[in-house]
Amino acid sequence: MWRSLVARSLWEREVPGSNPGTPIVSRSGLNGLRLAASAILVVLGLACWGGLEPSARAGVGVGIAQARALDVTAWLPYWEMSAALSSTVAGAGAITTASPYWYEVAGDSTVHYEAGAGSQSVIAALQAHHVRLVPMVTEAAGMGEFAQILSDPVRRARLVRTLVKLGSHPGFAGLDLDFENFAYDPKHRLALEQRVASLYPKLIGAVCAGLHASSRTCQVAVMAHTSRIHVYDHGDIPSWIYEYGPLAKVADRVQLMAYDNHSPGGPAGPIAPLPWVRQVIAFARSQGNAARFELGLPAYGYDWYGRRSASAILANQVPGLLQSVHARLHWDPVMGEQTLTYRQHGHRNVVWFEDTRADLLRARLAASAGFSGVAVWAAGYEQPGLWPLLRGAGA
Repeated sequence: MWRSLVARSLWEREVPGSNPGTPIVSRSGLNGLRLAASAILVVLGLACWGGLEPSARAGVGVGIAQARALDVTAWLPYWEMSAALSSTVAGAGAITTASPYWYEVAGDSTVHYEAGAGSQSVIAALQAHHVRLVPMVTEAAGMGEFAQILSDPVRRARLVRTLVKLGSHPGFAGLDLDFENFAYDPKHRLALEQRVASLYPKLIGAVCAGLHASSRTCQVAVMAHTSRIHVYDHGDIPSWIYEYGPLAKVADRVQLMAYDNHSPGGPAGPIAPLPWVRQVIAFARSQGNAARFELGLPAYGYDWYGRRSASAILANQVPGLLQSVHARLHWDPVMGEQTLTYRQHGHRNVVWFEDTRADLLRARLAASAGFSGVAVWAAGYEQPGLWPLLRGAGA
């Protein structure tokens, strides 16, 4: 759900001053903007470093060798694989795991391959730089169909075998199970949701056991929530359906996607407001072993135009936007994010996004809570220098 929001809105984004509908990002269009903005990015990176809170700077630098290093997972979107792989290879000294968005499972046994899935050149590049390859798998089933699969022992076992076979590929170190489509229920079918919530950890447990049998790792990405109360994020997403405690008992890592608190379709606001992130971390700690959790970090934001319309903007695109619209950044110390406003086509635009400063601040919170690491959506979106700072955030 969160991935598709960013992917879809990237194609809708407009270049300031261009005709409406002109995409600012395409599958091959990032490089020109990145090169044009590279000098500004370096300056911004230095400025972010200087503006970090003392707690976020502590231990990064001379004393990093003595610090506890955080595990760093990079998610790689298939529609920007060239940029994502380049970022991952460049950050290989800090990135421990790469999870390319490669597969989708439909029903209980059909695997759809995204563009470039299983690329031997990607596998070889990651192996050459000693980065573990743990591909991401999503699911196509909605709430109703997924509940049927989970409730049927035969179909559930078939889905387990399908996933274990996929994860046992010779070049893979495991799987990253990012099942989000089922967690969408505008009808608020509480009994069905509760059944799925109780059965989902059993599915994950069986998949993880199968992967462990072949010495593979098993990690699961989940939506962020702050309690077990039955509320619906954005009106239709029962994020509580992911039970952190049971999942943390069976998976090697539970990745909390603590972002998209504000997103397209809703009012402008911070992507991962700091008070909310603190609550997400605290709730996870209350549910299971903190070392089983990774905190998901966004390297992007949204540009709102009008009351609820918005498109995604990558952290490394912001310098180009600032230059085009002659705007200035404002750091919100309460929300812990960067924001800016400008006018385009007669409308007032509001941007919130996570830069290096914001991501490092959250990584420090995760480290302080005893989390094993962080996971970034996505490689190729970030500003320069982020990866080693995250790795050393456990100081």
